[in-house]
Amino acid sequence: MRTKTLLIVAGALAVGIVSSQAQVYSQNIVGYANVVITGNQYNMLTVPFDSGVSNGANEVFSGNYALNPGYLPDGTILFRWNGTGFVANVYDTGVGADANNWYNGDESATADTPVLLPGQGFFLFPPANFTNLYAGTVAVNSGGSNVMTLTGNQYNMVGCVVPAAGVVSNSVINMYPPDGTILFTWNGTGFAGNVYDTQVGADANNWYNGDESATAPTPVINVGQGFFLFPSSTYQWTNSLPAN
Repeated sequence: MRTKTLLIVAGALAVGIVSSQAQVYSQNIVGYANVVITGNQYNMLTVPFDSGVSNGANEVFSGNYALNPGYLPDGTILFRWNGTGFVANVYDTGVGADANNWYNGDESATADTPVLLPGQGFFLFPPANFTNLYAGTVAVNSGGSNVMTLTGNQYNMVGCVVPAAGVVSNSVINMYPPDGTILFTWNGTGFAGNVYDTQVGADANNWYNGDESATAPTPVINVGQGFFLFPSSTYQWTNSLPAN
C-alpha cells in the first residue's frame, strides 16, 4: 500500500529518469562534486555541501566558481517536497521581474529564492543537459556527525548530508533505520522499494524487496542523489565523517 501511494504521487509528476554521475574532490571539510543533470527529465537530487551564505538555489547552482561549468537553463523547474506534496518554482532570466530570476510554478508571480539545505531531497527538471559543480564546505566536521530526524510513517525526501556514495550501511552513510522502514530510489520508470528488517533473518544485511518475500542487495546511493525514506517510526539518521 505504501509503495502504491508513493508511485501515485510520483506518477502525477510524470517523473523521468535520474542521472547523477558524480566526481568528488575534497580535502578535510571543503570540496566539490561534479554532478551530471539530464535535460527534459526529473532528476532526484540533494545538495552535498554548505554553499554560500544561505544555500539558496542561486548559490548551489551558481556557475560563478572558477571550476564550475554549471548553470540553470531558463525554464528549469525545481520541485520541493513539503511532506504531502510538491512545491514548484521556475528559474527564468527572461522574465525580468525578479533580480534572482525565481518564480512560482506558472511564472505568474515572483517567488523567494528556494533554499536547498544539505540532506534535503528535491526534483530538478531542466530543459537541457548541464553539469553542476556543487562547491562548499562539508556540513559535518572531520570526526563529527550530523543527526537528521525523519518523521515516522511519513515520506521523507532526503539525501546524505555529506558527499558520500556506496552502500547505505557504510560508516559514513550509516543507515540503520527501524525495522519495516522502506527506502525508495528512482530507477528510471518508477520507484524501487527496499525494506530494512532485522527480524526476518534471511539476509545478514537485513535488506529485502518491497514485500519482504526475497532478499535484496543493500541499496547503493550516489553523491548528490535524493531518495524517499518511509521509516516505521520516527528515526534519527546519523551521518558521520571519520577523523583524519
